[in-house]
Amino acid sequence: MYSFNTLRLYLWETIVFFSLAASKEADAARSAPKPMSPSDFLDKLMGRTSGYDARIRPNFKGPPVNVSCNIFINSFGSIAETTMDYRVNIFLRQQWNDPRLAYNEYPDDSLDLDPSMLDSIWKPDLFFANEKGAHFHEITTDNKLLRISRNGNVLYSIRITLTLACPMDLKNFPMDVQTCIMQLESFGYTMNDLIFEWQEQGAVQVADGLTLPQFILKEEKDLRYCTKHYNTGKFTASRPGSTGAADGLLSDPDVHSQPAHRYPLMDSF
Repeated sequence: MYSFNTLRLYLWETIVFFSLAASKEADAARSAPKPMSPSDFLDKLMGRTSGYDARIRPNFKGPPVNVSCNIFINSFGSIAETTMDYRVNIFLRQQWNDPRLAYNEYPDDSLDLDPSMLDSIWKPDLFFANEKGAHFHEITTDNKLLRISRNGNVLYSIRITLTLACPMDLKNFPMDVQTCIMQLESFGYTMNDLIFEWQEQGAVQVADGLTLPQFILKEEKDLRYCTKHYNTGKFTASRPGSTGAADGLLSDPDVHSQPAHRYPLMDSF
């Protein structure tokens, strides 16, 4: 009888032990925070209740924002002596750090977001100083990319077709060599607030097999910086450049061109 009672007591204690353990595990599971949904995370990061203000630059009243730029040239259009301009299709990529967008609450190291989210964050006010015309691409959707990394780094890429002014000296026509530039500047932020710089590696890239009739494409870049002085202040400016001359030389995106076969605009007799 004693052995039976001892066995029954042992079994009861074992059942109680496992019941308590299971109860503690259930309580822990209930108290553990649920994984945050992507929508809730984005609302917390940059939503109306997040405190993020897209109208204010990162490091406000602090050091200027350094924006690293990269250009990928998809295609060249025509180089026109009559209108003194040229067309180019590019991916313009800008990268900067916004400490307000750094996060730890989400498992992914980076987030690729819908282009509509661009309206929710601060962006540099880059423009092309020698632009005569331009348009974005929207087929089949906006050709824009927004990526935010865990440390607050932001990548903003956009596809643009540009018509850029290229003043030409035609006194040696048709054996002339012309230089065309692509000039990038900040429109409203002075150098106290924003500085553009070229990406250290591969600042200017060209699509494989890119050709232009009557020209030879030469991948020789000379990346330059300058400061533009206006009545409203000093502004940072950047431009890719190149040097050299040859029959049909076309460098990117500064263009040194001497067509291999070009005919005068007007014959005289």
